[in-house]
Amino acid sequence: MKSACSEHSRTAILVLLLISIATGALAARVNLKDPIKLADDQTLRAVYYYPHWWDPWKSDDAAVTADLKKMKEIGLNTICVDHEVSQAIDRDWYWLDREYKLAAAEKMCVLPWLQLQCVDRKALMAFSGLELKAAVNQDGQAENDFCDYRDGEFKRALAHYIDVYLDRYENDPALLRMKDRGKLKPVVGVVVEAGWRNADGRPLSFDDDTNAYFRKWMKSSHHDLAQLNSKWGTNYKSFDEIDPRDKTIFDYGFPDKANMPMAVREHAHFRARMISDMLSSVASEVRKKHKDVLLAAEVAYPFSSDDPNASAYHWNSANEYKSVEFADVIIIRTMGDTCVGQAAKDNDIIMLNGKKLVLAYRLFDDTTSSRAVALGMDCAMSCNGLVYYNWNETKDTSSSVYDSPAKQSLVQLLTTTYDMLYNTDKRHEMVTAVSQPKPKVVEPAPVMSPVSPAPVETPAAPEGTPAEAPQPAPAAVEKD
Repeated sequence: MKSACSEHSRTAILVLLLISIATGALAARVNLKDPIKLADDQTLRAVYYYPHWWDPWKSDDAAVTADLKKMKEIGLNTICVDHEVSQAIDRDWYWLDREYKLAAAEKMCVLPWLQLQCVDRKALMAFSGLELKAAVNQDGQAENDFCDYRDGEFKRALAHYIDVYLDRYENDPALLRMKDRGKLKPVVGVVVEAGWRNADGRPLSFDDDTNAYFRKWMKSSHHDLAQLNSKWGTNYKSFDEIDPRDKTIFDYGFPDKANMPMAVREHAHFRARMISDMLSSVASEVRKKHKDVLLAAEVAYPFSSDDPNASAYHWNSANEYKSVEFADVIIIRTMGDTCVGQAAKDNDIIMLNGKKLVLAYRLFDDTTSSRAVALGMDCAMSCNGLVYYNWNETKDTSSSVYDSPAKQSLVQLLTTTYDMLYNTDKRHEMVTAVSQPKPKVVEPAPVMSPVSPAPVETPAAPEGTPAEAPQPAPAAVEKD
């Protein structure tokens, strides 16, 4: 393992040398996006992380500290963690307080996710003392641990939790802060995997009240019923006949995801709109007291992706830009290069709308050094910050990137490449350090006996003899 790791490290250093030499000119030619800067002027380089595990809520301080040290060594400065209400109320904020303390000790920042989709209904009710409506699936059955996004009490409960959370941690030294318009502002993530779906990934939002609102929305957005029937291929006699639970028309299981029925398309967009309206209201409530807070949201795949897994999120979770329009910072778990094609256009639209965009990259087992470098460059040209997405690689009390030196070297290559594109001094330091010739050691000439031609032992060098020749000056490095 050690020799393989050393070989990988040598390869990484060579690639870094090439990229550091090239990017001096490259940075002037390519269109690098403005990076998010933290309090100490670092670029944002984050990682998804589980500092504790779910039931039975176990973890180990020493293991977490070891993880944080390792993550910092490979160029990461922020951890993205779950801090949902169920975790806050377990042992009265114990787990969350502990993570802030351990992160602060290692000078790492914390970006917390405070809500997973619409989950945690029971915990939110216990925390807020409010009665929340349960979400309803397409079969008309209540899903008791999932919330109804159109329920005003859900909005109040979530806003209350975020407010109490910020009261507790807004001034904590470990909470992530970003520079925004000349001011340093705290950041919390409102939702991760934004969506209105259940644990099986199936869409929710089929309660009677939401269905009635959908009918009203369709009536106001279509010229007349004939127009809707023509678009949907239906023969409704009245808008009141529209029933989103009717799977023959609202067929979310339709196999051709690129050509879903028009009724499904409009219903998914409606659901995204409902999510947006509720979370926008939550954001407004939170900012009444915490005026400077920046709110982040995360989505599972790029909006335009045609990957089968991305399609499931698009339809079942209403994974559209509209659903996270409320957020100041949008984090997208990407699938690779995003600086060209439709993904690049989507990224530009997000940033042109005044949002900060952060991309989360995944390094699979077949990732090469050159691929890690390419993704680091892609990030700098596509968005404002970098995340390493390894949520599914993490397990209780173990390394955040497993105990894999090879994987850690790739992550370091990814983060260093990204950071070097914005750091001229670091590029030149790397070129100088690697390209500088090694000093040559001058061995004393052997002393021969005047009596015998046979060589004798070489004596020690006379006192004051230099051990090495003068070191040549490093090659001049061209400034940007």
